[in-house]
Amino acid sequence: MEQQAAATQEKTQIQTSAPSAQQPQAQPQKPRTVLSEIKLQILLLEKAVSSKDIKAIQKVSIFVKKFRNTVKSHHLAKLYNTFFPNVVIQQGNDFDANFNEDLGLSAQVVLKLTKIIEVNVFIQCLYLIWLFQQKQSEAYEQVNVLGKQLLQQVQQNNKRYLDTLLGVIYEYLSKSHEKLSKLDQIRDVLFEGYRNACQNRDENGQAILINLILRNFIHYNQYEQSYNFLKKTEFPEHAFGNQQARFLYYTGLIHAIRGEYQEAYKNLTQASHKAPDNTAFGFKVQAIKVIALVELLLGNVPNRDTFTSPEYQQALYPYYRIVSTVIKGNLGEFQQEVARSENILRRDKLFNLIQRLPQIVIKAGLRRINLSYSRISLNDIHEKLNLPNQCNAEQVVAKAIRDGTLAAIIDHENQIVITKETNDLYGTKAPQEAYGERINNCLGLYNQAVKALQYQNPEYDYGEKQADDELTTDELLSLAELDF
Repeated sequence: MEQQAAATQEKTQIQTSAPSAQQPQAQPQKPRTVLSEIKLQILLLEKAVSSKDIKAIQKVSIFVKKFRNTVKSHHLAKLYNTFFPNVVIQQGNDFDANFNEDLGLSAQVVLKLTKIIEVNVFIQCLYLIWLFQQKQSEAYEQVNVLGKQLLQQVQQNNKRYLDTLLGVIYEYLSKSHEKLSKLDQIRDVLFEGYRNACQNRDENGQAILINLILRNFIHYNQYEQSYNFLKKTEFPEHAFGNQQARFLYYTGLIHAIRGEYQEAYKNLTQASHKAPDNTAFGFKVQAIKVIALVELLLGNVPNRDTFTSPEYQQALYPYYRIVSTVIKGNLGEFQQEVARSENILRRDKLFNLIQRLPQIVIKAGLRRINLSYSRISLNDIHEKLNLPNQCNAEQVVAKAIRDGTLAAIIDHENQIVITKETNDLYGTKAPQEAYGERINNCLGLYNQAVKALQYQNPEYDYGEKQADDELTTDELLSLAELDF
């Protein structure tokens, strides 16, 4: 009996170990090429349209912009030869004549895909983006022509599945007009698009077009018109994060120009936080520049670490020097630094805000004097602040005392200023107000995160239908072998 039991156990071990020995080892997947990735997105788009999955269509439509740095003219030539054989497109310097990769789609599959308007617009958007990336005036003109053709094509079909791609078309059409210094010519088209987006309840289109219209106004320094437009519109609450960041930046800039610095600082800070960490470097740099100037206009000192971080140090260096002169309170040095960086400030469209800083420079210098001297002559104040000769130091000090910047009294007979002892900051309500502001920001961020949560549809049985309805990537790529 013992021998029989041992034999049975040995046989069982052999049987259990045999299948594992016969299992083939998983082979590492080959990295996808650009053309195969485009093919996958086209198949995903076709599947999403057939299943009427709006969220999946939006994801694929957004993905079109991710090809802007990878797609080449030989990829587009392969796509157009397959889907639009009668259309001739431009070949750029990046064209590879030896490129021989095939899409691997059968004639039946191509015939079915060409009948789907979303696929046609997706491919043409790839060409539109590639043209814009050429950074040539002729290419920008072609973007204008192709963009208007796509707008007409989309408006004739009037399908809600095209809303996300329509936003991409408007965005690049506006950018190309800006590059050609014709941004005013596209304004009526943007207003018409915004009106249609509101009628169709296209929140993504509304968000994109609101930002494009605000950018159009700001480009021509029409801040009053942009503020009036801002008051009469309502930005979609559930717009994509990048559009929210742009809207907050434009709103903050408009408030800053209008002198509403507290509201501007709030919006600009939120815009900086919403910007992605690994991309949008130029956007974050521009937001930091405006935030620094608004902080100075509020009487605060910007964080030094922002200017000294390696990634921003070179781009923010002129602003770092301006902030340093403001903190010193020397009006002469400040004016010299502004004159040195005037071209950069005008290019950034922030020279208007810089011109408001001299009063802040004087206040900063008076605060330093208030902390350092118990009494000081008006002539010494004139020299330390480096005021112009025509500027009366007595008037400057009197105004600072009236505004509460300087705690002192003026001895008019002896022409001296006698400063008072400053109260302990922590004995005032300032720390409490600062903590309250931080708590409100945290609560606001929490509320935004809760509102952005998306839940599964309880009426849809994900567990049972996933195996039948959802296709893997390999199954989608094998659609080329199917006969539709």
